[in-house]
Amino acid sequence: MRKTLFTASLLALSCLSPAMAADAAKSYPVDPESGLIMAPGWEMVNYQCNACHTTSIIPQNKGNREVWRDTIQWMVDTQGLWDLSDTWDPVLDYLSTYYDETGIDMKIFRRKPLDANQMPPMPSSNEEN
Repeated sequence: MRKTLFTASLLALSCLSPAMAADAAKSYPVDPESGLIMAPGWEMVNYQCNACHTTSIIPQNKGNREVWRDTIQWMVDTQGLWDLSDTWDPVLDYLSTYYDETGIDMKIFRRKPLDANQMPPMPSSNEEN
C-alpha cells in the first residue's frame, strides 16, 4: 500500500506545471539535517546522494530533468556512483520538480549556474599523471 501511495504521489507531481511545482515546494517543510524539501521522494534522494556527498549541494545545482540525468550519469561514469536502476525515475522526478532551473533565488546564489560550454574540462579517468 505504501509503495502504491508513493508511486501515485510521484505520478501526480510529474503532472504539475513549473508554477504549480514551485507552489507545491513552498508547502513542504525543509529537513533541517539534509536541507532537502521534504516532498515525496526526498528520503530516497537523501539516502542515495548523502552516501557520497552532502545533500546541501543539491539546492546549489538546479536543473531540469535532462540536466539532473546528465549530472547523475556523470557521477556513475566518473565518480563511482552505482547505477540507480529502478530508482532513476523517482530521483529525477523529485530533483526536477523541486530543484528545477526556474526561480533560482538570487538572494542565496551570487550568480546563475554556468552553462556546460562555460565549465572547465573534466580530467579523463584514463589520463596518467
